Amino acid sequence: MAGKEKAMEVIKPNILYFGPRGLQGGIGGSARLKNMLDILGQLQANTQLISYLPGEKFRVKHKQINNHLNTTIISVRRSSPKILKAFALLPILIFGLRYVKKSNIIFAHSPGIVYGFPALILAKTFGKPLLIDHMDIKDPDTPGFIYSSVLRNSDTVFAISRFLEEEVKEIGCRSAVYVPIFIDEGVFQKDPSERVKIRKKLNIDSNEVVIGYAGAFSFDEGLSLLLKAFKSLSRRYENIKLVLVGGGSVPGSDNIPQLISELALKERVILIPPQPYELMPGYLSAFDIACSPKFDCPANRAANPIKIYEYMSMALPTVASAVGETSNTIENGYDGFLVKPGDEKDLEATLDHVIQNLDSAKEAGEKARKKILKNYTQQVMLKKIRQALRELGIKTIRTSG
Repeated sequence: MAGKEKAMEVIKPNILYFGPRGLQGGIGGSARLKNMLDILGQLQANTQLISYLPGEKFRVKHKQINNHLNTTIISVRRSSPKILKAFALLPILIFGLRYVKKSNIIFAHSPGIVYGFPALILAKTFGKPLLIDHMDIKDPDTPGFIYSSVLRNSDTVFAISRFLEEEVKEIGCRSAVYVPIFIDEGVFQKDPSERVKIRKKLNIDSNEVVIGYAGAFSFDEGLSLLLKAFKSLSRRYENIKLVLVGGGSVPGSDNIPQLISELALKERVILIPPQPYELMPGYLSAFDIACSPKFDCPANRAANPIKIYEYMSMALPTVASAVGETSNTIENGYDGFLVKPGDEKDLEATLDHVIQNLDSAKEAGEKARKKILKNYTQQVMLKKIRQALRELGIKTIRTSG
């Protein structure tokens, strides 16, 4: 009888979600969005995603992705003055009005002006609970009072790092929940056949040691540091190569091809453009060592880079800067290797140590995967998100998670 009563309480969440378009995942926030939408799908939520996307002209495109997810993409000309781009908020609000009455929760990918601000307006106007996925420090286009107001007036904020969790509490949000990066561990796992295939495609011999990086080429990622450290290592080891998967996707990105040329590393460094998310496990399978050499800066102190979790889930020996949430995720010398941010010599020495002790480093990689399986999978985070929705009065359908 109790089971029947519980079943009668259950409803399917109807979610109006304001967030970026990158449903195929990839660099940064789009991968987080994809994983969050995967979880909402497992909870059988009906989600309407509204996205802003710079393009060649103004247009609105609607698309049904699956039975649980529909998207509305609003494009504004990339070359438009910033003041005109602000008018993208108007169609975002208009389409939000179309869907808000059918929704029992409003979700925003960030507290910024493009997603958090319209979400707040609609939540307050229609008395809907507001949930924010807080992933980064304030972006330069969002006024400080809007940023703080969105966080302060949210019913629940999912904070991607302890740094952001503390910030949210200081601002005065009524509920802050630590929801770190989580991934699909079934996708991010070693694939020996893909390793052979990708290495053959890249002309990498089976006896060569590959140091790899995947992500954006922005300055704060520290790729200039990695290239300089690799230059020194390449003088000592003839059988190492560096593979960089990604590109200059954000303002202030490093000119990596130019730096490779200046360091005379064209024969030792392989550049691969950004790849669809579903292909990344294959490229990571080709790595022997994974690296994330971030600099110490405000954005990285707040960050929780998904690449770290993907590397660890692949059981790769991971060398990463001890900055931001990475310092809390990797236990130095046990399931990964931490280096001082911005310290080229420390990065070089640590990579040298891992190369010389690759068998024991692989054991650290296996421990890293076990940590991911225990703490950072979709199923682990599904429980947190289900509980957060219950506290907002949304009782979700029970799944295997």
